[in-house]
Amino acid sequence: MNMQAAQPESIAMETGKASDAKPADPKPTHRAVSDPREVASIVMARMNLVNAKKDELAVAIHGLVDITQQLTRTYAEQLLAIDQLRRRVKALEADAASRSSDPPSTVQ
Repeated sequence: MNMQAAQPESIAMETGKASDAKPADPKPTHRAVSDPREVASIVMARMNLVNAKKDELAVAIHGLVDITQQLTRTYAEQLLAIDQLRRRVKALEADAASRSSDPPSTVQ
């Protein structure tokens, strides 16, 4: 009985005249495995996939650590440069202040 009901729908789909035809059910992607050798090969394939992803993550983390170290080093260098510039500005301001407070020299 199901075959008889499905025949007009399949004929209509073949001719392209079924406008309200339902899409085909997706086929299951997993199947039951009972052979121990097949189970072992599937498990090993999954383990290899996991190990590959783990290696990719390790490389990515190592790259992030390197970049972080470079940024930290550069930040420390910039802090030192800023501190040296502050000291130089203070010294120049103190020198300028001491010159302006001294009376003009009359030596010719």
